[in-house]
Amino acid sequence: MKLYSLNDIFERRLLRIPDYQRGYAWQKHQREDFWEDILQLDSNKIHYTGVITLEPVSNTIWHKWAQDEWIIEGMEYRPFYIVDGQQRLTTSMILIQAIVERIERCNADLPEDQKIQLNYQSINQIRNRYILYKAEDGLRESFLFGYEKDNPSDEFLKTRIFGVHSHSDLNQETLYTRNLHEAKNFFSGKLKEMAIDEVAALFKKLTQKLKFNLY
Repeated sequence: MKLYSLNDIFERRLLRIPDYQRGYAWQKHQREDFWEDILQLDSNKIHYTGVITLEPVSNTIWHKWAQDEWIIEGMEYRPFYIVDGQQRLTTSMILIQAIVERIERCNADLPEDQKIQLNYQSINQIRNRYILYKAEDGLRESFLFGYEKDNPSDEFLKTRIFGVHSHSDLNQETLYTRNLHEAKNFFSGKLKEMAIDEVAALFKKLTQKLKFNLY
């Protein structure tokens, strides 16, 4: 059976956690296990990470997603609900964002031709692939991973994790938003202690060497 990396899973897909799914529930020991699995993984090997189950979103539903219709119809991205595996995917996305921010801080004072890339990708390319796809005209953008509708976790993920303006006015804290916050702090703290080449190796393992069964 073929196994899929995050690179594969995010290939022209729009992923949404449906309303009936619980929020982000992973806590300290699960974050630490996830981190250690990546850290200890030989760069020449793969690590089986679990099952991801996706369900295609029907046309009648995604046509109501005003913010995303352009990327589905115009860019041919396929919309899916995450039915199983959302905890692992959410954790991966938080870590990707923490890695992006770590590199951005290093790039802040570097000239354009010396800015650090990861796997020969610029930070903007990585954001466009995993986090927020922006149209070249700058008029449209879509989150590639998130929640189906506005709720406290949706608002928190967009603003406090991804650092992007949200269109909703919600500003509530819940158990789930606290878990998101703690995961971001955990990964940011770990990355701060690592050299840039170590961060680059970690990013490659995260996006290419963690493998999932995809249904």
